Amino acid sequence: MRSHASFGVALIAGLLTAALVGCGTSPPAPAKATGGPPLPLASPTRPTTAHIGAGCGFVPVHGIGSFDAMTKQRAFTAATRHRQLSMFNSAIRAAALSVELNRMRSFTLFIPVNSAFASLSRTELNFLRNPANLAKVVRHQVVLHTVTPGQIARGGSVTTLSGGKLALGRRGRAYRISRATVLCGDIKTANGTLYVIDKVLLPPK
Repeated sequence: MRSHASFGVALIAGLLTAALVGCGTSPPAPAKATGGPPLPLASPTRPTTAHIGAGCGFVPVHGIGSFDAMTKQRAFTAATRHRQLSMFNSAIRAAALSVELNRMRSFTLFIPVNSAFASLSRTELNFLRNPANLAKVVRHQVVLHTVTPGQIARGGSVTTLSGGKLALGRRGRAYRISRATVLCGDIKTANGTLYVIDKVLLPPK
C-alpha cells in the first residue's frame, strides 16, 4: 500500500507535469488562479478592512471557506477549502507537513495560488519533482511567528522554517514578500495567519 506521503508526491508530480506542459519561451501570463475561477477583486460590499490585497474576492462572505469559518479552523485545514490553492495544498501533503502545520501556533504561511506554479521555469519545475526539494520549498513558505501587514510595510526580512530569508516591503498598495505580491493576506485561522501570494517562494540554492 502506498503511503499518504508517496501518494502526495505522485499527485504534485502530476500537477507539475501539467504546469510543465504549459511552459514555453514566451513570458508567463499575469497570475490568475487555475483549478478554480479566477481570483476576483474584492467586492465593495465585502468587508475587507481586516485584510490586505486586491484579490480577496475568492473568499465567500459566509459558510465554508469564509473568513469567519477560517478563524475556527487550523491553518492547513482552512487552506484546503479553496480550489485556487490546491497545488500548494498537495505540496504540503507530499512534504508530510500537514499535521505539523496544524499543530503549530502563531505562525505565518505564505500560500502560492495555483497559477504561480505555471510561472516557474522548466528547471524550477524539475527541481520540485524531487520530494526533498519540494519539502524544502514548502518550509520556505513558513515563518514561525506572526507576520503582520505593518511589519511587511516597514520592510526588513524574516527567517523561514527552511532557514532562508524572505524580504518584506510595500510598493504603493502592493505588499511584497520577496518577489511575490500579496493577493489576499492577514487571514486569521485558529493557529496561524495566511497570506495568498502570486509567486512560489523558492529557497536560495
